[in-house]
Parts: sequence; structure tokens; C-alpha cells
Amino acid sequence: MKMCLPIENPPITSFPAIANTLSILWTKKDKILPWVSERYIQLIIRPHHPVTRSDFYDNADTDNYIIRVNHCPFIGWLRNNQTTANFKKFTDYIEHQINNGYYLDACLDNFYLSCSHQFNKNHFIHQTFIYGYDRKNRQVFIADFYDYGKYVRKSVSYKEINKSIEGIDYFINLYKYEDTDYKINLHLLKLSVEDYINCKDSLRSFEFTNKNYNRDILYGLNFYDYIIDVFCKDEIIDIRPFHILYDHKTMMKIRIDYLINIGTFDKSMLEQINSRNDSLISSAVLLRNMVLKYNYNPDKNLLNKIKEKCKALQKSDYDLFSDLLIAMRVAN
Repeated sequence: MKMCLPIENPPITSFPAIANTLSILWTKKDKILPWVSERYIQLIIRPHHPVTRSDFYDNADTDNYIIRVNHCPFIGWLRNNQTTANFKKFTDYIEHQINNGYYLDACLDNFYLSCSHQFNKNHFIHQTFIYGYDRKNRQVFIADFYDYGKYVRKSVSYKEINKSIEGIDYFINLYKYEDTDYKINLHLLKLSVEDYINCKDSLRSFEFTNKNYNRDILYGLNFYDYIIDVFCKDEIIDIRPFHILYDHKTMMKIRIDYLINIGTFDKSMLEQINSRNDSLISSAVLLRNMVLKYNYNPDKNLLNKIKEKCKALQKSDYDLFSDLLIAMRVAN
């Protein structure tokens, strides 16, 4: 028996939690566009986080690794671990959940997964998205950043997947698509745009967290300042914030296309913003490539160009979001 739940290529691939859930949601793209268009606007920097300093506001965890996307109205979410799931073989548990329409998101040791570049090299535990199985050929279908940072789909043997979870009692998330009707929250959209421009957090989602790394958070356009002042001082520049910027501009295009389609705001203003955003996407790609080049062959002149490019992109971003806010206010 072979069973695969539907998935699509996600529009955001900065981090596994976003890529995994959007792989599910994007199978119902037209349905979920009102919800996704009001999200993934705000960016945050958590200077004290031990692993992930840069992130989307909607993806950053508060307590107990809970993130805002877990509360998506189109996603049913359950959390287990190896102890509470109480399975003898992980593949039995996978088959049971897939048969009941649940995708799995589990922490696995890439040392045992032949599709990973960590295979037989390093014990690297990472979130793995599981969306299907083939019992006849003893294969499980998974997705993660296997091709040196690129989010891709692969298959591994039952033996590998069972071995990869041995001794790991981290979370096992279960996700299931839930059909519902959702109308875009224009107030939330406007508030998020204002917060991004003004570098603040009106929602205050992290205000009451117990995690010390959720203190002293920077928001919005300050994302660029932290890149220039902190990340660019590292010997090897973290590529992730630059990929976030690319995803951020990609999501803006999706958002503007949707806003044009619903006809609430001035079409000509939005089309002009969309055209400018295409240039920002190209600039974000160029900036990311510059960082990759620098990490391969560090050069002070190139580093200065990276900083200048960041400043220019920040200015263009400010102008674009300001004009989007004007377009929304004009409609009122």
C-alpha cells in the first residue's frame, strides 16, 4: 500500500516550521490566501536566541516551541513525543497518522538518513516533514533542507526512519488540513504594516513569555540594522536572514496580487507597488548571492558592498511599505 498526502512547493522556505505548514496550505492556495496575505509581514530579531536570531514574527516561538502558525484556522494541530505516542516502530505510527489524514513533523537524527549530507557524519537532529509512505517498497516520503540548505522532498527506507528517532524524545507535531471560510482581516493587515515601518510590536505576543531569549527583541525595518551591525561582523555571515528577506519580498508579491484581485484598494496604486516589489525581489536575490560569495572568499570591499546593498534595500522597503499603507488609508 502507498499513501501520500497532498503537498505543494511552499512560497516560504526560510525555516522548516513555515515550509512544512505552507506545503500543506498551498494545496488549497485560493482558499487560504485571505489568511496568508495578512501574515508574514513583521520580521524580528531575537539577539539572545541561541540558534535563531532572525525570523518571521509568525514563526518565532514563544514558550514550549509554540508558534503563531500553530493557531492557523486551516490547520488542526496536535503534539506528541515518542513517550506519549507509545509506538514500537515509528513507521507503524507514521502509517496510522497518514491514513487518518495527519502530516507529521518530527525531530530526527540526520546521521541515519541517507538523503542528508549529515549521513554517517554528524548527529544532527532537525525537524523533518513526513507526508507519505510506501509499505511495499518500505519507503517514507519526507522533506527538509537536504540539498545543502535547499528545501526538497526525498524518500528514505523504513529502517532509516526508525533508526533516526531512537533515543529522541522531542516533539512530534501532527498537522491536518481543516476546511473553513476566512475573510481577510484588513485591520490586522494595516496594523502589521504600520508595525513593520515603525519597528514595534502592537500585538505584544512575546511580552509574557518565560523564555529569556525573547527579551530585547527588534522589529520591522530594524532587521536590516542588525544585519549590518552584527551579522556582517561575523567571520562567516549567517545566510538565513538574507533568505528571509527574499521570502519576505516574495510574500509581498503574493499579498499584493491578492489585494489587487479582491478590489478593495486602488488598483493602479497596487500595481505600481507590485512592480517596484519585483525590483526588491531581484535585489534580495543579488544580496543573498553576494553573501554566499563573501563566505566562500571573504573580501573587505565585497563586505562594504553588502552593507551598502542592505541600506539601499532597507530604504526601498520603507518607501514601498509606506506607499502600501497610504493605499490602504486612501481606500478608507
